[in-house]
Order: sequence, then C-alpha cells, then structure tokens
Amino acid sequence: MIHLQLQGALHNFPQAPLGIFPTPLQPLLRLGESIGCPELYIKRDDLTGLAMGGNKTRTLEFLLGEALSRGAETIITSGAPQSNLCCLTAAACARLGLKCILIHNAEQPNSMTGNLFLNHLLGAELRFVGDVDEHQREAIVAETAEVLGDRAFAVRNGGSTPLGALGYVQGAVELQEQVTRRGIDLEHVVIVGAMAGTASGFVAGNALMGSPFRTHVISVEYSEEVLRGLLEEYSGAVMDLLKMEPAGPLFEGVQIYDEFLGEGYGMANQPTLDAALRVARTEGFFCETVYVAKTISGLIGLIERGDIPSGEAVCTWHTGGHPALFTQADLFPQ
Repeated sequence: MIHLQLQGALHNFPQAPLGIFPTPLQPLLRLGESIGCPELYIKRDDLTGLAMGGNKTRTLEFLLGEALSRGAETIITSGAPQSNLCCLTAAACARLGLKCILIHNAEQPNSMTGNLFLNHLLGAELRFVGDVDEHQREAIVAETAEVLGDRAFAVRNGGSTPLGALGYVQGAVELQEQVTRRGIDLEHVVIVGAMAGTASGFVAGNALMGSPFRTHVISVEYSEEVLRGLLEEYSGAVMDLLKMEPAGPLFEGVQIYDEFLGEGYGMANQPTLDAALRVARTEGFFCETVYVAKTISGLIGLIERGDIPSGEAVCTWHTGGHPALFTQADLFPQ
C-alpha cells in the first residue's frame, strides 16, 4: 500500500521522459566471491539510456520536468570539466529541444577530452570561468539565469536539490520492487555520498517504505559531519515536498563513512584504483575513480572489516561517469 501512496505522491511532480527504467540489477558473482560476499549485486544506473548513463538521469527527469512546466527554453548548469551532470544535462537538452549552457570552473583547455568532448558533440555552449570555487561558480549560474530571464532554468548545486532527490526516492522504490519480484533478501545498500542529492533521495525513499534496507553512505567529498548535515537537510525537505512522513526514524539503519575519502575529493587513493581494476577484471565493466570506484572500495572495506556480515546480501549503485575514465589513465600502472 505504501508503494502506491509513494508512487502517487511522486506522480504529482512533472517528469521529463529521459531514462530507460528500471535499470538492471546485476549479480556480481566473481567480485563477490573474491571479497567473501556471495550475494553481491549492483544497480546499473550507468545504463539509463541517456548519453553514456548515470545517476543524474533520474535527477534531471524531475528538474527538467519542472523546467518544461515553466516554459523554459534554456537550461544552465555548472560543474568541473569532467562533470557527468553537465554531460547528461547537455544530452537531456538535446533530446528535449532545449538550449544548454554549461559553466565550468576551469581555464579553457587546449583540447577536448572525456565529457568535454561529448558536451561539444551534444551542442552545449561551454563557458570557462577560470579557477573559482563552487560558491563563485553557482553565483555565475544565478547571474546567467537572471540575465536570460523567465525562459531560463538553472540546475543548481550539481542537481543536488530536494526536487532532484525525488529521482532516488523513485529509485529506492524501483530497487525494492526488483528484489521482491526476484526473491532476493537484500539487507544492505551501499551508495555514494557526494553532494548528498542521490543518497538523500534514497534514504528518504527507504524510510517511507519502512526501512527495508540498511543504508551505508560512502563519502567521496565531505567529512562525516558535513555530509550528515546535508543528508538530514535534503531528506527532510524531500519529506516536505512529498507531504509524507516515515513510519519510523528517518535515519534508522543509516551509516555514513568518511574514512574511505583518502586525501579528498577527486583524489584517487590506492584502494580506489584497486577497486576499479578488480571490477574490470572480475566483472567486465568500468568504474571511474572519483565516485564509483571509491564507493566500491568503501564497500570492500566494510565487508573486509565485518561492518557488513559476509553472509548477508548487499547491493551497491553504479552512478555512471564513464567518459571521465578516459582522462584518468595516468593514475593506473601501465
């Protein structure tokens, strides 16, 4: 019954049709065997069908649904040059017939690689604003939207907003339906922390379903304290948007870890590189090092030290970002 209520609440928000859902829930038999976790799965949100896939497809369905409902003609967003949000926004705009402006906090490179090249192919307007921080970059997005007026819509904060987080409320429902249909007794979900949009949506959706999963959030950017604050803020705002309340505590069964962060955001430590190689060589798919491989290195660490018992079923989430991997070759031993 709660699934129907939750789906009904989500349908109150306009959605742009961008992805192919449900995404596959794939067993990781060889990787699981190698780390002592016989029931290991991955949710393949790198296979959403938009550009080269990624978690932001779910986010953009809600954000661009809102943009279209307002009559927007131009979408503005920002990120580092290899931002998967930027690439997926450019792809979504191409599909929906919208103009796309991407603000990058970097100097213009001499050549286009990875996501930058794809953004060019997709017809986005690329603006390089130099070495400014995230707050300055967001201010430039706001100024650009103000200049363009009512027909412009800004995707702010990397898409990590309560409205964008609804995509992973829907994702949590989708995962629960898949494991129920397949008879999988899934107990643990390991998901990336990042700027909290993806994880907060999943945490909220899981809580609204009665917390069927223990959720392990792996920080790739912030301290545990900062990430917890963002998760609490966004998850609470998601509840307000949906006008629903969980049956129990919102953060029941949620653990946040920052010890796998290494030297900081975008800094690939040895466990991250080992995880990327291990996945490629046992399962035949790829993980970039900023988000996915670092999350999987966290999953491996949690299993190895017993935080996740080896006999219990675990699912992690592939959040995409494949094009960035082509800029990371120098990190790996040749």
